Amino acid sequence: MASVPEQADFDNSLRLYTYRRMVETGRAPAVATAAKEMGSNEAAVRAAYARLSESHAFMLTESGELWRLAPFSAVPTAFPVESSGRTYYANCIWDALGIPAMLGQDATIPTSCACCNLEMSLQVEAGSLLPHEGLIHVGVSARRWYEDVVFT
Repeated sequence: MASVPEQADFDNSLRLYTYRRMVETGRAPAVATAAKEMGSNEAAVRAAYARLSESHAFMLTESGELWRLAPFSAVPTAFPVESSGRTYYANCIWDALGIPAMLGQDATIPTSCACCNLEMSLQVEAGSLLPHEGLIHVGVSARRWYEDVVFT
């Protein structure tokens, strides 16, 4: 059994590895891939992802695979973010705006209005959201986001 410092070191290494893979490829690694590339086993990776999910930065599917690694979504969503030739996904517009901020890159966010399905393409350049007609609606206060992340 790993000691707490060893466990914390592994969790941190896995977190960094996972974010690097997401940034490099636009996709989160599967548990099996992470285990192989980290020189570990699937049980250890699943346990580490479960611990990392306690912060809400990582969220898992029922099968233990990654669903979210903030601000990225590990699954395709209605909030794609195009940056430097890659397409990333976010779970909401707030996270979609967080991706170019995290990457320090310009981006296009080709999304649509959830109410009327009207196309809304947002541009982020040099760290700023360019003027665009429309509203970003955040229907749940930030302190309640994790009560029901799918709804939020």
